[in-house]
Amino acid sequence: MKPAKITVSRDGLLTSRSLTADITDTVPTAQRLVKEHFGRRPLTAVEVVVTSTNRIAMLATMAQGVAAGLKQRACAGKTLTLTSRPNDLYSVAVIAPDNTVRVLVNAARLRRRETEIGATLVWAFVEVDQLCRKGAWDHRIALTRHELGVNVLPKPKARALYRIEAGWEAEAEKVTGQIVGKVIRQNRQAEAAAEREAAGTTASQGAA
Repeated sequence: MKPAKITVSRDGLLTSRSLTADITDTVPTAQRLVKEHFGRRPLTAVEVVVTSTNRIAMLATMAQGVAAGLKQRACAGKTLTLTSRPNDLYSVAVIAPDNTVRVLVNAARLRRRETEIGATLVWAFVEVDQLCRKGAWDHRIALTRHELGVNVLPKPKARALYRIEAGWEAEAEKVTGQIVGKVIRQNRQAEAAAEREAAGTTASQGAA
């Protein structure tokens, strides 16, 4: 199976070009780490969009609304629960038109720190994996149409959908911690091995 196509773009004139470049460089590693954890690749194209805090909610609503079969005017001015607190978001993965998953990265939350960018993208690709699972697309469409007032669900059905979302968020937090923790341990082990090797080389030179 070929890897899903992954693109990175910058939204907004004030969005940092250097940050976008750092994210572009980190995306392949994050995608690989998540693939290795779950043992599978995303089954759809992924668009990573680096944007601003004040645009992330609008972009999410438009992407999911159109993916759910709605006209853009039906989405205008509305906010989804996923992005109801945009200032707290580092990233969010949403369904998008043409059977793609769009990852919206909040540039204002990142400060070009390698570990921060890496953890954010690992979390994002865990969410991508979730949206590629059987039934996930239909779940997100139903929830989007409910929140945009097109097909309001009975309360028990809506609560069931929100429980699934909460479960996904908990899984993303857990898996991100596992993957990032593993990478940190591997880096420390590599550094320690390099220090031991350097110390051994110095000792050999001294003996000579």
